[in-house]
Amino acid sequence: MKKLLFLTTFLIFACSDDDKNCFTILDKVISNGEFVFAGDSDLSNSDADDPRNGYADVNLVVSEEVFNSYNEGDDYCYE
Repeated sequence: MKKLLFLTTFLIFACSDDDKNCFTILDKVISNGEFVFAGDSDLSNSDADDPRNGYADVNLVVSEEVFNSYNEGDDYCYE
């Protein structure tokens, strides 16, 4: 019974981080009344001087409050 409880607890905590998607905000756009973060989730092609590679592969609509809370270059995670 203890092993089952341990296994269940482990799986809950191990899987919870997989639900988050993170990216670097490259641009903030207001279009048609929507607040959009354009971002890059793949930083493997970046160089040492610029953490962003300039290619926006994420376009995420967020609330105005979230939009105003973040700046270009910030990392943003969502579920």
